[in-house]
Amino acid sequence: MSEVIVMPKLGMTMTEGTIVEWHKEVGEPVSEGEPVLTISSEKLTQEVEAPVSGILLVKNAEVDEQLEVGAAIAVIGEEGGAVQEVAAAASVAVVDKVEADTAVAAPAPVREAATKVQGDRIFITPLARKMAKEHQLDIALIEGTGGNGRITKRDIERALQEGTAAKAAVETKAEAAPAQASVSPVNDETIGAGLNPMRKAIARNMRRSLGQTAQLTIHRKVNANALIDFQNSLKKQVAAADLDVKLTITVLVARAAVLALQEMKEVNSHYVNGTLTEFDEVHLGIATALDDGLVVPVVKNAHQKTIGTLAKEIKDVSVKARNGEASGDLLTGSTFTITNLGASGIEYFTPILNTPETGILGVGSFQDELALDEKGQVKMIKKIPFSLTFDHQIVDGATAAEFLNKLSKYIETPYLLVL
Repeated sequence: MSEVIVMPKLGMTMTEGTIVEWHKEVGEPVSEGEPVLTISSEKLTQEVEAPVSGILLVKNAEVDEQLEVGAAIAVIGEEGGAVQEVAAAASVAVVDKVEADTAVAAPAPVREAATKVQGDRIFITPLARKMAKEHQLDIALIEGTGGNGRITKRDIERALQEGTAAKAAVETKAEAAPAQASVSPVNDETIGAGLNPMRKAIARNMRRSLGQTAQLTIHRKVNANALIDFQNSLKKQVAAADLDVKLTITVLVARAAVLALQEMKEVNSHYVNGTLTEFDEVHLGIATALDDGLVVPVVKNAHQKTIGTLAKEIKDVSVKARNGEASGDLLTGSTFTITNLGASGIEYFTPILNTPETGILGVGSFQDELALDEKGQVKMIKKIPFSLTFDHQIVDGATAAEFLNKLSKYIETPYLLVL
């Protein structure tokens, strides 16, 4: 019996995955649970294991090719098994093994323009469609060599090498059209074109965020002397108790933000499809930088965590995210996000909303300032800059300022963090 391996859905927002590496080739035996290939989504890289033991009969995509979630990646079964019947049962198109084996040697025939029939369904892989668009190829004039006549990456590459009539036809249309017609509109297909999967996802999410919300950022510095003293005091007590807890300023700011959010639920909210939902629970997103991008792992039910537990969970989710071990569930469901550029020496910045959230808090680096104390003496004050971006559709400036005021209260009176 044969089994189809389909592109898994690693997170709620994942729509397609990219083949990163094949660990097995067609004709090789595989054991149940053995990695067959590695895929990359917009946020994660993960191995895909064999659901059954058998022979790898079909590879439906090559390295760097993208497939939609649920599309067939491969087929495993007994040698000579009924590949096409299994594919049909799974409601997915699978490249026929014989066609796949002969595709390299066979040229990609080009349809004559006169034979093009309006309304015919054209089967084409997502990567091939993207390549055709980039090179202005008319896919209706390219004969696919995949299963069901599906146009693959190889067919596009061959068409480009041969300088087929497909491109000439498109160029002719472009010459006849007005100049403005050649400008492609900005949409999800064109945003991030040519970037790796993670950067492409970041590009799409950021553009979508800016396009769907009315974003405004306000800034404020807060006296952090008391918070630093509180942190040092806690560190001594943690060390004396021999506890494995790292109490960073980020952790304390996160705790302060959680308490402020519980007082102001309008900032701890989602706005989706015309519906505003305010949350009692605080699921805190922690923006985490990677070598090639950014992800936002989530500490679920942060409002129920003590400072020590919050510290451990922030460290845990951040490490998993950096190591590519974060599951889809760990990267979704946040109600508010914190992003910290303090380590980079940045004072203020304008974070972009992690939609559908209503607010995101940016944390900058400590700033030294001179001030007069109550006795008129000059003293040094360390201030921490905050940048709050919010959706002005949901929250007004006065409400956003009130949230920063409440946050400041916990920063300047840090013992409230443990009450």
